[in-house]
Amino acid sequence: MKETLLSNNEKSFVQKAILESIRVDGRKMDEFRKLRINFGSEWGLVHVTLGQTRAVARVTCEVVQPKATRPNEGTLFVNVELGPMAAPHFDGGRQSDECVQLNRILERALKDSGCLDLESLCLVAEEKVWNLRIDVNVLNHEGNVIDCCSIAALTALAHFKRPDITVDGENVIVHTMEEKEPIKVTLYHYPICVSYAIFNKGAVAIADPTNLEERVAEAKMVFGLNSYGELCGLHLGGITLTSANLLLRTSKKASERARLVVEMIKAAILKDGQNRENGVPVGFAESIERNEITVHAQDRISVRLKRFKLKIDGEDHTNSDNEADESDGEKNNEMEINETDTTAAEANAVQMVAEEPDEPEQLVEVGDNGAVLVPNVEGNQWLTEEELQKVARAEGKKRLKTSIKSKKKLKRETATWSEEPLEISDGSDGETVVLTSADL
Repeated sequence: MKETLLSNNEKSFVQKAILESIRVDGRKMDEFRKLRINFGSEWGLVHVTLGQTRAVARVTCEVVQPKATRPNEGTLFVNVELGPMAAPHFDGGRQSDECVQLNRILERALKDSGCLDLESLCLVAEEKVWNLRIDVNVLNHEGNVIDCCSIAALTALAHFKRPDITVDGENVIVHTMEEKEPIKVTLYHYPICVSYAIFNKGAVAIADPTNLEERVAEAKMVFGLNSYGELCGLHLGGITLTSANLLLRTSKKASERARLVVEMIKAAILKDGQNRENGVPVGFAESIERNEITVHAQDRISVRLKRFKLKIDGEDHTNSDNEADESDGEKNNEMEINETDTTAAEANAVQMVAEEPDEPEQLVEVGDNGAVLVPNVEGNQWLTEEELQKVARAEGKKRLKTSIKSKKKLKRETATWSEEPLEISDGSDGETVVLTSADL
């Protein structure tokens, strides 16, 4: 399946917005999307979310023969998979050009920078060494995949623990996790990739571009930096040149970004280790229950609300569906009144509802550019059966209130014309019948 082509209107819209320092998603020019890191139940299994871009990395190890040129060093292999799950236009049977480029950038950042102590992976010189393999699978492609994959690969490598071994002569015994505690791999530094998209003939650079911005951009810069500000790799690609001034300014900001991300990675690994020691359940299943890696855990979810007022700059903007919904509700209530009568049980229920105060509605935060819901991620968001029953009862009481109010309104209207007596005559000299409200 081929990738959908962008129209000239979309390209011109993004380009003009960038020239006015405006981005489609509302971010600043140098603002990055929110980063989330979640660990699986095994060592070296990581799920990373960068905005809408998602990737899963896993580290495995096996005993192999070393290379003839480096007999005392282990090996490291990096593999990135871009399949139809990431985007429909990727083919699962063969590697695309973007996938090959991702592999090369990650190899330069992780292998060529020498961040991993390969000599510590040696078991028997010139005979047996550890071979570490990092498999990164992109789950969703929404721009800046290289940053998401590099963070996932580095976090998985830092979180991984290899099995302990015992060397008995020429025999090497690999112990399981239950027999001996696993051993962490040694990392000298933590290299991170930071990407920028270039616009306006190399004069403007935006951080953490989305998929739409990447397709419209004229060029792309990818910095490989560690927390010490050292350059581990640099990739420049596109159809335009970049000025030296812009390159220096973006590299300084990228160095600060790399330092913050490395601190976040170390804090996440430390927290996961403490949870495992304390016996706290860990893994992707527990993260889903805590609503940390599901779709509903996003910062902003665009929804269409009924009876919602948006207050901006002191002005109240009411949803266009409010008046229509209210009029429809009144019509439905009038129909219910005409079809059914109020019984004694309903009257008692009305009296009980009138005595109870209205339940306070939960406040919803509002974004600057529109009505959006910001979910509350504090605590567990999953409702029990008792809570669901309470919500259902509260909704039923509110509907009953609305129905009773409309019934009272209709009674007041009918009482105005029924107060005066009504005379009915057949036009002849016969009797005249007088009807009052009591007879009705």
